[in-house]
Amino acid sequence: MIRLKNILPKAFLFGIVEMVDISGVEKTYEWITTLGTKLAEIEGPGFEGAWEDDVNYLPICPFGNELIDFIHIHGSEIPSQFTELMNYVNRQKDESDEPWNYPALVSVLGILRHSYVTRRAKMAKAQVYNVGSKSVVNNIKVYNEEAIEKARMTKEQVSKILDRAFCVYKVEYLED
Repeated sequence: MIRLKNILPKAFLFGIVEMVDISGVEKTYEWITTLGTKLAEIEGPGFEGAWEDDVNYLPICPFGNELIDFIHIHGSEIPSQFTELMNYVNRQKDESDEPWNYPALVSVLGILRHSYVTRRAKMAKAQVYNVGSKSVVNNIKVYNEEAIEKARMTKEQVSKILDRAFCVYKVEYLED
């Protein structure tokens, strides 16, 4: 059931399905990243979530419950449009010379969150590496090996934080 209190997140998720059907995965990816960037510019520089040294993490998955509810609306399966989008982004990461600039876990919410976090960090004169994420759907930990290496961390360090988080970013402040 869609209640008024969670209609906007579900409308966004339905919008993704429609965008993939109408415009394809590439345009949908661009649309989602543009939304994340614009929201970040409204919010301004900075970070949300908890800190451990120079690691920023989100203890909860924003809109995670809405995503799970949305999947149940579709018969407990991830909509094929979401899978197409995730496959597209994973191919982009695999073909990139800078795979550390991609989210560890590619999901529709992860694409939005990554563009939002990356833009806010850039405005704060920082570089972020999404070193790991945990799926809200099946609780699986996913690592971005290249980002872990670039951030000079270990998979074990990231895993320890993922035990209590859904998304982990290493933050490096840039020199002026």
